[in-house]
Amino acid sequence: MREGKVYLAGGGCGDAELVTLKTIKVLQQCETVVYDYLVSEELLQWTRPDCEKIYVGKRYGSHAMKQPEINALLVQKAREGKMVVRLKGGDPYVFGRGAEEFLAVRDAGILCEEIPGITSAIAVPAAAGIPVTHRGLSDKVTVVTGTGADEGGQGALHLDFKALAQLDGTLVILMGMHHLPEIVTELLAAGKDRNTPCAIVMEGTTKGQKTVRAPLFELPARAAKQGLTSPAVIVVGAVAGMELVSRPITGITVGVTGTRHFVDRISSELQDRGLSPWDMSFMEIRPTKEPLPDLADYGWLVFTSPNGVRVFLDQWKQERRDLRSLYDKKIAVIGPGTAAVLQEAGIYADYMPRVYDAAHLAQGLSDIILKETGPCPAILLRAKQGSDILPLTFREKKIPCVEYPLYELGVQEEKRDAVIAKEPDYIVFGSAMGVRAYFEGLQKKGIGNTKSRYVCIGECCAKEVSQYTDTQPLIAEESSVSAVAECLCREIEKRRGKLQCIDSED
Repeated sequence: MREGKVYLAGGGCGDAELVTLKTIKVLQQCETVVYDYLVSEELLQWTRPDCEKIYVGKRYGSHAMKQPEINALLVQKAREGKMVVRLKGGDPYVFGRGAEEFLAVRDAGILCEEIPGITSAIAVPAAAGIPVTHRGLSDKVTVVTGTGADEGGQGALHLDFKALAQLDGTLVILMGMHHLPEIVTELLAAGKDRNTPCAIVMEGTTKGQKTVRAPLFELPARAAKQGLTSPAVIVVGAVAGMELVSRPITGITVGVTGTRHFVDRISSELQDRGLSPWDMSFMEIRPTKEPLPDLADYGWLVFTSPNGVRVFLDQWKQERRDLRSLYDKKIAVIGPGTAAVLQEAGIYADYMPRVYDAAHLAQGLSDIILKETGPCPAILLRAKQGSDILPLTFREKKIPCVEYPLYELGVQEEKRDAVIAKEPDYIVFGSAMGVRAYFEGLQKKGIGNTKSRYVCIGECCAKEVSQYTDTQPLIAEESSVSAVAECLCREIEKRRGKLQCIDSED
């Protein structure tokens, strides 16, 4: 068995685009990734479809896995001969216990390498327009943790408040929101000027970033009033009064559910239209471990999602199959998104319905098969939870049809638990399975959502929403990413128009 290796990689803070190229490189190559709560889920899109993803996130008072268990896990996976990436928020060596993990791996006789990441101590204040140093205001920076030193992070604070209160420069406090009143009380008691400029930046560098500025003595009350919670960075010092930003704020919040790829595509469309979507992805693709079937006997290959095409092409490549063997096959796709992923590999679809859903794909393709080639066998290459409409239509028309599950859509329980409590103005759904998983998550937690308006990619998705709520969802005119974005933007403009009319009334 080949020798494994562990990389302690910094995932940066919040915005996935702040990650280093070296971290992306090891993510593309690794066989196992062990990741934290504060790591952007977008980074996991760089991993291979067969990469093992293990969540070990820690939050205040709640740890998915204790530190000794994480250390043992890294050693275990490396001893299996795997390339392991331990993906940590910010920089592994800035209050990330990265050094402990390095020592545990090294002491086990396994190679380990640290890849630095952008720390929230510097980047998050910067994202709020706060430079931690500035000529004439601050020529030094002190970074401390505001979390207790015990395993659960709930122990007593071990900070020298007298020394901190006498600092002339900038004080940055990480993981301090749960002890904010105590921190402020101790700083004031130690002699810190009550009017010292301060700022708290919540979810820094992300689309949900929120900043509150206040003098030191007002900070806890102002933060509570604005609903600020962890994760957040606390800045104490003159630079906290600066605001070097120029960023439009729409005031409309949009949560996007689904798989990583779907959320990225929708989010890109919404950003182009001036909106700032929230990442509410908790669905994941779990490729089958079975080899692809022999396609020799099938005249038509049918793909019903971009995810299916990606998994198929990845598996095809891993099995070292030659694309030239598909020369005599016809290919059908459900819509332009699926066709676009095929085109990236130089393959062009022979059929796509005018209405991008399973019913129209089934009807149109079956008519073409019967008209042009007779009952030619077709294979449906798609998710395990695919709609019954395609196979039922084919069997009714006596067209030989085989279903092959390329992957299964699964739920990342921890991520779902973290995002379902959010109530943005709108929530976008890309599949009936995603709708089901979202509402089942609400039921599991015993909570409801009375604020959000739901936006669906098609009728099938909307019917699933109606199973759980009487609220009428918005439905895109066609089942495509651009249509969903257009539907949402039209509704927002309509809503703004109504608000302007109300505001103009005497």
